[in-house]
Amino acid sequence: MASLGMTLSLSVLKLPNFAHAELLTVGAYAAVLVARAYPGNIALSIVAAFAICSLLAVAIHFVVFKQLINRRVSIYILMLSSFAVALFIRYSIFFWAEINNLLDVRPRIPITVVAHFNNVYITNIELVAIPLALILSGLLGAFLTYTRTGISMKAIAINFDLARVSGIKISTIVVVMWIISGGLAGIGGAIFGIYTVATPVLGYDVLLEIFTVVIIAGLTNMTGTVIGGYLVGFAENTIAQALYIYFGVPLTYTPIIPFALMIAILMFRPSGITPNFQKLIDFFKKPAALNQETKW
Repeated sequence: MASLGMTLSLSVLKLPNFAHAELLTVGAYAAVLVARAYPGNIALSIVAAFAICSLLAVAIHFVVFKQLINRRVSIYILMLSSFAVALFIRYSIFFWAEINNLLDVRPRIPITVVAHFNNVYITNIELVAIPLALILSGLLGAFLTYTRTGISMKAIAINFDLARVSGIKISTIVVVMWIISGGLAGIGGAIFGIYTVATPVLGYDVLLEIFTVVIIAGLTNMTGTVIGGYLVGFAENTIAQALYIYFGVPLTYTPIIPFALMIAILMFRPSGITPNFQKLIDFFKKPAALNQETKW
């Protein structure tokens, strides 16, 4: 979920937004606090996280990014400004959490095992998180493909200047993009916070994984982002467990796995894995007669 939001902002504004990770932290706190007020209500927690993080993303856009974009600053200045925004949000959360004794807050949602296959256990949170991620990914794809706003968003991603002279309301589309991007980050943070614990560094701790997924996807491809998310998650769990069982490597070294994946992708496939998958998808979309003539 978090990586989809990052991919969206990269596609439309070409902005690697470091503040995106802090939206996960805000979403986690929003979900956990709602869950403590209304014990067991996962749906309300997720909706609250989406709403709050969407509003925060739009506010950051109007206060910081829009002002800089209007001044036609370079992408490097925008990237540094996102880093500054991330630090501001993170330490603001630290300040607020310490005053209210919420540096380490757990939700009042019990985690129970609902099914298991051999040594694989599925909890009630995973039973919500996995289908929700797939459903929202599909809805986002449908939105970008079949709605006027989504098509306009893709047009801006392809050619910003041409989209502007074509009459597309850039400012409106960008706001919609931030609503979706921030909301997806909020949902990701909400699920993560409910499943683990909300801390002021929750988003910062998973920033590396977010960037790894986006790089695997080729930076701007939604389908690749979904695939990359499951690849990183699968690699972290299986490889870390294998290293622990067979070589005694502590599980605290798990974060090194996405870092290794990122280096490998940048070295051997800097364009990401997406082109291969996209070629396969396009191949099956062609008529059968054309498929027979296609040479790989």
